[in-house]
Amino acid sequence: MTERENMQLVWDHKLPEWVPMINKASQMLILPEVNDRPLFESGKDWFGVPWELDPDNPQFMTHVQPGFSMFDDITQWKDYITFPKMKDLNWEMIAGRTKAMWADKDTKMGYIVGNMGAFEKINAIMGFENGLVALYDTEDYIDFVNAYADYRIDQMYYVKKYMDADFMMMHDDWGNQNNMFLSPDLWREIFKEPERRMAEACRNLGMHYMHHSCGYIEPIIGDLVEIGVESWHSVSPVNDLEKIKAQYGDQLVFAGGVDPQVTDRPGATEEDIRAEVRRCIDVLGKNGGLLCSSAVMFSTVAGVDDIIDDEGTKYGKYKK
Repeated sequence: MTERENMQLVWDHKLPEWVPMINKASQMLILPEVNDRPLFESGKDWFGVPWELDPDNPQFMTHVQPGFSMFDDITQWKDYITFPKMKDLNWEMIAGRTKAMWADKDTKMGYIVGNMGAFEKINAIMGFENGLVALYDTEDYIDFVNAYADYRIDQMYYVKKYMDADFMMMHDDWGNQNNMFLSPDLWREIFKEPERRMAEACRNLGMHYMHHSCGYIEPIIGDLVEIGVESWHSVSPVNDLEKIKAQYGDQLVFAGGVDPQVTDRPGATEEDIRAEVRRCIDVLGKNGGLLCSSAVMFSTVAGVDDIIDDEGTKYGKYKK
């Protein structure tokens, strides 16, 4: 059985032969032309937000230039924000690059990361404090989130047509280590229907839909299942994962799950890392349903991902 076939069993809520390790079973397909955020170099994204690389920590992704705010009133967003047209990209060239990058397409799945969601994007554009305050100008905020969803849905069409991706990992961090950044009811009012539209559009195109959110989002997991989000990536242990697995394990694919606060902390030993992988598989891999990796996709500490993949491969075999 190939990694692709084994991973598909998880998407189908069937018991795989082993726990698929995301970084071994699938290929991230790079799409730098969609400039949501310069990742490992300083510069502006195509919305005009300046991003900076930390020269002392070049292994980390960029952050918004401190103090930047394009505007401070969400009612002004249409005066400042224009969504790029996906049809204007050179998709034939992108398709050729994807073919070269994804040479083992027959044996591995391919996926795209939508690097920033609407919540993260408006916070980057307005500044975090202004962005949080803007949540309470709900009508204008909803207009922005719906426009952002349209932008992402447009992207999905071309991604499927020219790159033939198997799944999309959309990205919006709604939680921190203690709570959500907004109340569950406000999330439902603003984000739930646009998220439903993106999940539905993705599935209708023949791709699986995964949403990445770090932090505590336990109160809305049932909502994500309801609206057709097939997989939740990150799966931070700040949530009650045993309870969530018991309640939604036959409906939701858990992706990630290995806690970087264990594996990436200073002084972490190899056995610490391996024990954390085993914990993840024991809790989230019961009867299948787990695609395993670091909860933040890739470790920033050299060698950690290799240990995660090695331990998961050794420990994650199912007995039939």
